[in-house]
Amino acid sequence: MDAKARDLNQIFDSTISFQIPLFQRPYVWKKEHNWAPLWEDIQGLMDYRLRTQKSRTHFLGAVVLEQMRNVAGSIETHQVIDGQQRFTTLQIFMIAARDICHQLDSGKYYERFADLVGNKASKVDFEHERYKVWPTNSDREAFKLVHGVGGLEALEQHLQEQPKLHEQNQQVIDGYRYFYRQLALWLHGELDEEPGEAAPDLDGRLDALWQVVSNALQVVVINLSDDDESQVIFETLNARGTQLLPADLIKNYLFRRAQSEGQDIESLYDQHWKAFDAKFWRKEVKQGRTKRPRIDLFLQHYLALMLREDVRSAHLFEAFKEYVVALEEGEKGSELTAQPNSIESHLQSLSRYARAFRKFAEPEAGSRLAVFLDRLQAVDTATVYPLLLLASDQLLPGDQAEFDRVLVVLESFLVRRMICCMTSKNYNRLFIDVIKALDRRGKITAQILQEVLHAYEGDSMRFPTDDELHWSILNTPIYDRLAQYKIRAVLGAIDLAQEDRKSEVLPLPGNLTIEHIMPVKWQASWPMPEEVAADPEKRLAFNQERNHRLHTLGNLTLITGSLNPSLSNASWDQKRPELCKYSKLNLNRYFHPPKEAEADPLRIWDEAAIERRGQKLYETAASVWPYQVAGS
Repeated sequence: MDAKARDLNQIFDSTISFQIPLFQRPYVWKKEHNWAPLWEDIQGLMDYRLRTQKSRTHFLGAVVLEQMRNVAGSIETHQVIDGQQRFTTLQIFMIAARDICHQLDSGKYYERFADLVGNKASKVDFEHERYKVWPTNSDREAFKLVHGVGGLEALEQHLQEQPKLHEQNQQVIDGYRYFYRQLALWLHGELDEEPGEAAPDLDGRLDALWQVVSNALQVVVINLSDDDESQVIFETLNARGTQLLPADLIKNYLFRRAQSEGQDIESLYDQHWKAFDAKFWRKEVKQGRTKRPRIDLFLQHYLALMLREDVRSAHLFEAFKEYVVALEEGEKGSELTAQPNSIESHLQSLSRYARAFRKFAEPEAGSRLAVFLDRLQAVDTATVYPLLLLASDQLLPGDQAEFDRVLVVLESFLVRRMICCMTSKNYNRLFIDVIKALDRRGKITAQILQEVLHAYEGDSMRFPTDDELHWSILNTPIYDRLAQYKIRAVLGAIDLAQEDRKSEVLPLPGNLTIEHIMPVKWQASWPMPEEVAADPEKRLAFNQERNHRLHTLGNLTLITGSLNPSLSNASWDQKRPELCKYSKLNLNRYFHPPKEAEADPLRIWDEAAIERRGQKLYETAASVWPYQVAGS
């Protein structure tokens, strides 16, 4: 290993190509954390040069390079093992400087910057060798555009004609925009602390820009020898700049292995990894109390399925490497999950399961999967995803009906336990055990899954029976036990199930709130019977019973937020007409008065009425979340 501090002129001025392997992550640096701090450093150096005619050296960090074996007569080529974000950013900055010089008719500085960002056509044999830095696959189209477009105005015109290019390669294009604009402002004196009235010395500023870029900015270049472990060094340095995701390390690991085996890594990338470099996978999504990149979540669920064990998010890369090595050493997989036996098959497996996981993130509107995932948010657990991946891989696209029945079994298990206020703390272990049990059965169907879940005992694993669900709905003060979003999900599902076939199906509004039909502060408008009020012991027992019953599901409904204040603590005679007049929910049709000739069972709303409505809600809930799934 050889390490030397070099300025940008020493690094880029010769005929040379720095190639960023496709197994590196895409360009991800951004304005706030990366471009703006770099610009502030560069502007400070340029301002100092203008004031003193002297240069200060500024250290930009390190890059790790590995020289490639070249065919005789070809140009010198290095792979960028670490520091590709820094190298790409410096090239984007110098391309912007070159184009600014061209716009200002400064041929001298235009040529100088051009020599730092491109090799002369007469010196290269292949098109990609024209570029001093050749980015990873997903960034190439955008990089070629900014490299050749010639200026910001031409760039914007091009993007109007091809807007999808910016959507696919946002960071490279936005980086060019940022540096081009900052350079233009500085060269015209608009970023000076005290802008002068006279025109700035443009030649002096161009010279300061050149002196800083060519001589003042320095990078420690670490050149690896044949004996150095490039993968180990890459992993050791992965925390610099924008931190690498476990997926970046896995990508690097797999493609380096494929490259060493002589495989066509360009083809492997296009077929199996290209999709992972899209913004969709790097978007941070909420799981529990934290946000994590979507690809991290996928890898955690994928490894839990393949390893049949819970994998910590902090150990994804290490777990993946151990998994690959274990399979190579002859460890057998399960009957249900075909285990990869080569680097290519690992890539194929990741790609296959990723397509299923993407459907979970973007389910078809109105599908059973969309309904399941919406209700899963209320259960607030992601531990079921490995099992979902397995079911999807085994059943889709061939047997959609059976897959939907599996979803019903899972939802029934999870929501029944939620309504019965049972713990979810062991779900990660539970669903790994379920997958192992399915392995032993050699098949996944709704019937088999139901049998597996019914076999568990104990409060931490049991599938609640109809009797348990019935008791909980009628007797548990669920408003005190569950978060309101969970209760809204339960009532919303019951409302959907009570949809009248004669009317159109409408989605629930998003602003619904939970309303106690008998209010929490009931004393003023909902008095106790006189015979009870006269007896202290009866009065105490009555208060305790009423305060308990009013928090059960039978006394809860959904209404719009705007209706809530007008109802709150009103008497039943006042509240009921307003509820029937303004609420169009299926859930609240229950409160409509009968026809004139019929007796009105809801003339009084008391504990007995709450229990009767609780019974109706149970009947609907038991059909939405059955203990025995029809067709299983």
